[in-house]
Amino acid sequence: MQDSDIRERRDRIFDLIVRSYIETAEPVGSRAISKRHSIGLSPASIRNVMADLEEQGLIAQPHTSAGRIPTDKGYRYYVDRLMQPEAVTAKEKDWIHHEFEKAKTIESLVDRVSKIIAELTETTALLYIKRLKRVSFVTFLLEELVESERLTDFFEEEPELFVEGAFRIFEQPEFQDLQKMRSLLQAFDEKYNFFQIFVKDLEEGGVHVHIGSENTLGEFHNISLVIKDCYLGQTPIGGVAALGPTRMRYSKVVSIVDYVADSVTEAMKRL
Repeated sequence: MQDSDIRERRDRIFDLIVRSYIETAEPVGSRAISKRHSIGLSPASIRNVMADLEEQGLIAQPHTSAGRIPTDKGYRYYVDRLMQPEAVTAKEKDWIHHEFEKAKTIESLVDRVSKIIAELTETTALLYIKRLKRVSFVTFLLEELVESERLTDFFEEEPELFVEGAFRIFEQPEFQDLQKMRSLLQAFDEKYNFFQIFVKDLEEGGVHVHIGSENTLGEFHNISLVIKDCYLGQTPIGGVAALGPTRMRYSKVVSIVDYVADSVTEAMKRL
């Protein structure tokens, strides 16, 4: 068998492991893969491939006699190499546009964005945005007419972080432990670690996926964040994010966060 065929078979089985674990939150065994999917391989052959995946650090065995689960390295490989983003449906786009049309202020836009992210991704929504100074655009132009336009002058130094749907993360089996719940709620309240991630991501455009131990959330190594920045003109003013377990449905979450962030940028033009 050629190397390309071996790699293709490995990737196919790994993709099945990831998607099965995302769906069930249960370790995945070779026999389960053989029964659920017609891939033309015996459980023994699948076990051999899983052994290779484990040696490469893409999957791990949580405890003896259990199936395998993806590692953070495995999720990164899946997101970067195998994941096919799910298209945002026409129905979802219509709902997003309808909600945004009703937003007449920055505050109402924030509320609607958070609601959209939380409901469509079934994760906790985070929205980071710089606070607008209470000055009119006309006043700004009069005062700064002799200087180059500086959009950043519209913003306060200290940003705001909004959290919506925090309960959703606590519905996941990974967060049934009372101490984990208490620690995460404290992190939501203090916000500092989340600010650090958002500010760093503002330096680069595009969707950012922070997986488990990759992020700077200290003890929360079983959490992932999907973030994309939004703009006022050419100036980055914040970002929208979905927070969930590393077992989140990345293919859906990435698409929704990407689309909503771009929609926020468009909406900012008319507010």
